Amino acid sequence: MNKTKPTLAQQTYEKVCAIETILNSLLADSSPPVSARPLYLATAGPEMPLSVIRLEDASDYLPCFDEADLLYGIPGLPILMSYCPEQVMDIGEESYLVGPMVFFRIDRDGYTVSLQVADLYQLAEFLEEHSVILMQGGESFIAIRLD
Repeated sequence: MNKTKPTLAQQTYEKVCAIETILNSLLADSSPPVSARPLYLATAGPEMPLSVIRLEDASDYLPCFDEADLLYGIPGLPILMSYCPEQVMDIGEESYLVGPMVFFRIDRDGYTVSLQVADLYQLAEFLEEHSVILMQGGESFIAIRLD
């Protein structure tokens, strides 16, 4: 029997579905006003797995979040990626992110809203497609290719 290991995107999707089920049951039990609900974002890095975080914790992962960060739009998704401009490495005409990033969703009016499970699955696919191994000075490391 030849069983293949689930991809990073599939593993993330399964974990996020479990988290969403728990969150939905908690929210159903005590429905605070929409404005009082926490906003859920995601963070990742070349050496850090995709993780769900709260908006107020974003600066713990990306200290320049919402201050001196740059934004990168994920093609085809209403999601932005925030990252520190000092952690971008340019090689030829390509740019690579070598530090952490924070992902968040925006609505039609440009306000930050919580990510959805489908967003996390698509972000995992984005990270898998854009992760590359680079070599510098005999050392290899993982980076995220920015298009």
